[in-house]
Order: sequence, then C-alpha cells, then structure tokens
Amino acid sequence: MDECRKRQVERRGDETLHRCIHKQADTYRQPVDNDVCSACPLRVYALNAKPRQPMTNALPVVDTSNYPTCEFRVGTRPNKTCGVTGLPVSEEICNRCVKETKDATPNLMDKVVNYAAAVRKWVAAGRPERTDEECEQIYNDHCSKCSMYDKVKKVCNSCGCPANTDQPALRNKLKMGTEECPLGRFPAKVKSNA
Repeated sequence: MDECRKRQVERRGDETLHRCIHKQADTYRQPVDNDVCSACPLRVYALNAKPRQPMTNALPVVDTSNYPTCEFRVGTRPNKTCGVTGLPVSEEICNRCVKETKDATPNLMDKVVNYAAAVRKWVAAGRPERTDEECEQIYNDHCSKCSMYDKVKKVCNSCGCPANTDQPALRNKLKMGTEECPLGRFPAKVKSNA
C-alpha cells in the first residue's frame, strides 16, 4: 500500500485492517485497501515519517480486553472515542491500533491548516482569552503530563499548535478561549459558531 499518514493500522486476530482517518475523505472511518488508497485524491504522503514496521505478526498489538489503558481514548462509556481518529470505540475494537499510528505527528501543511482554523474560530468568537492562571492550570494539569506535548518546542504534537504559558493568544493555543485539547483533555472556555 502507498504510505498515507491518514490510514490507521488495526489488528483483528491474524488479520490486518487499514481504516481511513482523513475526515475530508469519502472513505472516512471505512476499511480501505490498495485500490481505494491509490485512487484517493486526498492521501497524505508520509514523506518524512518514521518508517513503519513491516506488516507481519511482529506488529506491536496491545491487549484489547476490557478497555486497556490508552491515553488517547476520551469520553465515558458507552460514548468513548479515540482521540487520534475521532472514531467511536468499543471493548471489541479499542487499542488494536499500532503504536506508530498513535504517535504520528502532523506535517507542516496539517499544522498550517490546524493553526488557521484555530485563529479563524477565535476571531469569529470575538477573541476571547483565558487568564494567565487558567493557562497555567491547563498546562500543569494536562499539557506538561501528556506524551504528545513537546516541552522543548512548547508545541502540542497532536495538532501542531503552540501551547505554552508565556505567549499572547496568537502564539499560544492555551490563551485562545475557543481552543480545546485535540485529545479531549480540556474543553474550550467559549464555544464558537465558526
């Protein structure tokens, strides 16, 4: 299969399944194969991605019984969703994804699109801001403890946006009152209609 960053790898027993996680694609949330992926005009090539392990029985598969611990799963039963794919999960399918799928970080284009969407939403809502104390609390309670947060670059590796406690709103996702964690760890302070 062509490498596409928007394809999740899952295991069902001895079977390997690929699922499209590109929200704009017609095949979103659907199983895909070589023909579907090669014909997709929205595929996102993994040019600079880390090489994935070959699809063999040696793939890292996490135990699927009784919702094993997964920091990317959000919500409560029966409404749990995957923070990586946005898909609903159940005990049957949760945590079958390969570790590399969870650790995927956005490429430059994804970062630009995510940042532009965040700014547009923030401006449309009237530029609401969180207080410095609220930013500190979110950072200490969530970001600083999250494996997807890069403490050196001060960037969320899940969405690619800057998240820190010492920058103004245009350079800090935490300061924008309309922004929420892409993994569901903290909500937006203000809902936007954009």
